[in-house]
Amino acid sequence: MIHFEHIEYLWLLLVVAACGLLWSYAEWRNRRKLETWADRQMFGRLIPDRSRWRPAVKMTLTLTGFALLVVALANPQMGTKIEKGKRAGSDVAICLDVSNSMMAEDIQPNRLERSKRVVNNIMGTLAGDRISLIVFAGASYIQMPLTNDYGAAKLFLDQVSCDMIASQGTAIGDAIEKALQTFGYGDADREWVKNKGRAIIVISDGENHEDDAVDAARTAAREGVRVCTIGMGLPDGAPIPEYDPRGRKNSYKRERGGSIIMTKLNEDMMRQIASAGNGVYVRASNAGSGLSEITKVIEGLEKEDYGEAVFSAYESRYQYPLAAAILCLLAEVLLFERRNRKWSLTSLTGTAIMLLCLLPTDVSAQANRKLLREGNRNYKTEKYDQAELNYRRALEADTTDFRGHYNLASSLYRQEKYDEAAMHYAQALAAPDMDDNRRAKALHNAGNSMVKAGLQNEQQGMQYFQQAVKAYQDALKLDPKNEDTRYNLAYARRLLQQAKQQQQQQQGDGNDQQNQDQQQNQQQQQGDNQNKDQKQQQQNQQQQGNQQDQQQQQGKEQQQQKQSKPQEQRKQDAERMLEAVKNNERQTLREQARKEQVSNARHTDKDW
Repeated sequence: MIHFEHIEYLWLLLVVAACGLLWSYAEWRNRRKLETWADRQMFGRLIPDRSRWRPAVKMTLTLTGFALLVVALANPQMGTKIEKGKRAGSDVAICLDVSNSMMAEDIQPNRLERSKRVVNNIMGTLAGDRISLIVFAGASYIQMPLTNDYGAAKLFLDQVSCDMIASQGTAIGDAIEKALQTFGYGDADREWVKNKGRAIIVISDGENHEDDAVDAARTAAREGVRVCTIGMGLPDGAPIPEYDPRGRKNSYKRERGGSIIMTKLNEDMMRQIASAGNGVYVRASNAGSGLSEITKVIEGLEKEDYGEAVFSAYESRYQYPLAAAILCLLAEVLLFERRNRKWSLTSLTGTAIMLLCLLPTDVSAQANRKLLREGNRNYKTEKYDQAELNYRRALEADTTDFRGHYNLASSLYRQEKYDEAAMHYAQALAAPDMDDNRRAKALHNAGNSMVKAGLQNEQQGMQYFQQAVKAYQDALKLDPKNEDTRYNLAYARRLLQQAKQQQQQQQGDGNDQQNQDQQQNQQQQQGDNQNKDQKQQQQNQQQQGNQQDQQQQQGKEQQQQKQSKPQEQRKQDAERMLEAVKNNERQTLREQARKEQVSNARHTDKDW
């Protein structure tokens, strides 16, 4: 693709075209004047040295030469060139909430899609800074480590969805800890140096259900990392839509009681996190996301020197139109309007060929092709490490070359470096010379790399399988007749389903064990309560028996005392029996109320 550094100079081409029209008009008028003086058939006899085509060719060469000079003045640029220079920047980690509550549509089209647009806008403001991406719900994962390749970052961002993490909830604190890990905090192999050149941006609705996010933000601030927050949603809230397998909205998420869940923006929580993290809080809305405050924080961070880096830029190609313009003007000077035996068309052609041989050749392009050929030879002989080295050297000369990234990814795949292979397949997709066939192959191989990476890393297998399914689907859109891609897509879907079932089974086993423990505790408490009731009943019966014995003894004494004061004794006995019955009834009611409280206890887990 051609790029002009000074495209405004191309307006001068209109002047060149106007000159051509004026010359054509002048030639037409001269021909009309000659026809009034003599017949056209007499021109050859009256002017024997006159040529019909030479004036037109001379004027065409002149106009072409000036047009090429205008193009050279605009400085056309193509491809890239490599420049080494100092690179300094900051480190920014973005924590993106992918819980089900982010599907609420109080911000159009929904909270998650608006969050992804916000991340794209943030990357548009970065200049030399490194960025990492962490996705979180009930758990958090590092979607992309620190990199300054914004093209690859956008590819990873496009694959973010709410179904990529099975454990639902909102664990902001864990996401902040993962963000610190991307900076090297807590890594035994890296020396942690505290500085003020790092920032964490949390994008969420603030409904934190899992951990202490404020304490995590406070820890980050102590290490010199600023924590900023962007609130997604409105305080009024909105329901969480649910979709059928075809992607159509069919209902809203409900609580166990049947009422519709309303998810609301928790601004207090987001403000507390930003305050504890020495950052700022902004709220996104349908009108805008207020990124100016976040941008000011990023621009105010200290810039760390990353040393020498390789930058890619457009390479100027003005020398080619300039050389062509010189050839055209030189040919116009050597070509006479009248016939001349000394300067024939053959001699002019030979002169033009000699001048073309003097044009500079693109040495870097030849060296790049040589490195690619050498890498291909190493690849064919299964020397994949040597092939990788040659491909990397070729990419240093042209970082946008499709063949360099594609072949490098293939050599990395053979060495079982599947993560890095998938990244270079993604970079090959961004090459400017891509057609549908090449894009389909790159997507197919990227899917293969993701499947292999998922089989290697069981902890993040589900995430890799989801990315593989997405890559295969995109490849089939470009090449629907590819049966290999279709088979691999079915295989990746099966692996993804197995990973989901395994995770659900693990969660279910944990819940079953917890329920069993609760049931055993309840049964044990019930057994203890029954034993207490039996003991109480036995005590009451014993007490009643003692009371009867006392009554019998008292009756004997009364008979011996000749029935003295019979009415007073009967009244005291009745009061004692009544008090014992009341005590027994109070104890029974207390035990029954405690049992009801235990049976009514419930464990509430929010899955949104």
